[in-house]
Amino acid sequence: MKKIAGFSMFLLVCVLFAFMVNVEEAISESTTSVVINDGSSESEEDALLEDSETSLLDGIEDNGEAVRVTIPESADMTLGIQDSDNVMPANFRGGDPDSGLVNALEDVYYVKHEHSLIYEEDAAKLAENTTFESDPNITWDTKIKNADGTYEDVEAPKNTNMAADGGEFFLPGEYQIGNSGARQVGEVPSVEDEEEEGEEATTVTAQQSMGVKVHDVTAPDLWVAFQETAGSRAIPQTEEELIGDLKTNILKHAGHPFSTEPTNKDFEVKSFIFIEEGEDNEELKERDKEPWDKTARVTLAGTLFNEDGMVDVKSAVVETKLLSKEDQTRLAQVVGGSDHDLKGIFVRRNVPFIFAAIATDNGDRRKSAAIDPYNVEARLEYRDGSPVEKVGDAYLFRVQNYPVEEHKDQEVYTFIARAKDLSGNVTEIAVPVYVVDSQASFEGRR
Repeated sequence: MKKIAGFSMFLLVCVLFAFMVNVEEAISESTTSVVINDGSSESEEDALLEDSETSLLDGIEDNGEAVRVTIPESADMTLGIQDSDNVMPANFRGGDPDSGLVNALEDVYYVKHEHSLIYEEDAAKLAENTTFESDPNITWDTKIKNADGTYEDVEAPKNTNMAADGGEFFLPGEYQIGNSGARQVGEVPSVEDEEEEGEEATTVTAQQSMGVKVHDVTAPDLWVAFQETAGSRAIPQTEEELIGDLKTNILKHAGHPFSTEPTNKDFEVKSFIFIEEGEDNEELKERDKEPWDKTARVTLAGTLFNEDGMVDVKSAVVETKLLSKEDQTRLAQVVGGSDHDLKGIFVRRNVPFIFAAIATDNGDRRKSAAIDPYNVEARLEYRDGSPVEKVGDAYLFRVQNYPVEEHKDQEVYTFIARAKDLSGNVTEIAVPVYVVDSQASFEGRR
């Protein structure tokens, strides 16, 4: 019995000894050193503390891998025109409010502006933990839409490095304004990497475009030609021929008079009234004036503008008037009379004459000229406003009415011409017509 008790005690001691060994090994394994990035060893508690501090400073996770900063390849951009009284409403002149086009007026200074995060001072607005490593590169371009739907550069794209750009639109039409930018963006270096060479910077781009509808606010160019039909057949003898001659020249010279020299032989057989936007040389900057300052230049050339029948060329400038504030259309109006530069049109008694009028306009860059598209009309009226009819294919007056003081009981005639462009701008002229004695001798037309 004592032997059994002794053996049991021995087994109990052995079990307790084995348990103590296992516990010691477990404790030893739980305190085994860990290896961190530099290869040194320390306790797990110290390593975890150090690892946590490193993560806060350089973006190191518990698994020892660096957290990469995400830099986008492109950024959003907004583009617009600075609001002003000259930015027209979306439905201006019957426009489609849903077209997205900005309505503007020709020859007015506008400021275009854009915004993108790559143009900010702080790169963190673009992406966290980043910095700008260069100034932005900003390029503006302006294109105009052609009749076939294609676009062509108004001027070469310009690198301004400015987030705003100003200028005028000198031609009516549809424009496309573009802005493109680029900037170098890099990561904010970590504490441990401050002395090391950083990552290569990323180029971030941004671009946007917008459409601008530029409206015509210039009165159309109007040409009128008068010709006595008696005499040589080497010159146009019908209105159709006269219109063809006018059309060729008004397009060729972009509305400018084809000549202002009194010695020009054309002025001996035909007389002209030229009404156009004006000179655009270094001395006279009459074209492309702001809408509220626009003028029209009137040039008279020929033998029919003085009672002596001498070839004469003279020119004057008239101010245009606001025709409609809502539509921003304008009127160029020329009135003749005894107290005006254009005193009158002097035709000879019993000598048939014809006239024709034609217009062109900067609304289509002065590329067309015809009666119908621009609603050109030219006529002779009696004092009461009724029309004077032709005698055959020409006009003919048989009764003298000039000098007016000597012929007060005679009829008064007025020549009226009017051109209206497709935008609603108008050019018109009204001048008295005087019938002089055909027996008198006239310089240049005997």
